[in-house]
Formats: sequence, C-alpha cells, structure tokens
Amino acid sequence: MNITCPYCYSENVSRSTSASRSSNTYGSMAGAGVGTMISKSLPIPMSPLLGGLMGAVVGGLIDSLTQPSQPQQPTAYFHCNNCQCNFN
Repeated sequence: MNITCPYCYSENVSRSTSASRSSNTYGSMAGAGVGTMISKSLPIPMSPLLGGLMGAVVGGLIDSLTQPSQPQQPTAYFHCNNCQCNFN
C-alpha cells in the first residue's frame, strides 16, 4: 500500500515520530495576570511586579499539579518530501 500526500498527491513520503510534549505555561501566565490585577486593587502599597511574580509562582504550582506526570506517547505522522507538509 503506497501512502500519498493529501496535499500534493506525491508518493515521496516518509514516516516519522515526534514526542508530543505539551509544555503548558498558560497557568503561570494567567496567574501572573491575576496576581498583578489583585496587587493593583489592594489598598496596601504592593508592587504590581511583585504581585505578578507571586501569581506566576502560584500559577506554575497549580499547573504542575494538574499536568499528567507520565510522559506522552510519541505521535506517528507522515512527512511529504515534495511539499514539506506533515499529515497523519
């Protein structure tokens, strides 16, 4: 069975695998934003930069607790050597 590229219909394809590692930094970025907003609204003189750093640390901790601790399985895909597209 020949595999053809769905984009250019070439048969010059190769099979590859990549370790799909999801490095999600949205938790720490969202925590930094929330920490900055909270530190701006507090009546005590607290720097928004310090609030952002504290929020990033808390967001990173929450993110690390919610991420799976086991490594992701490598994803198999095909690479077209003609048009340089990847497909499953």
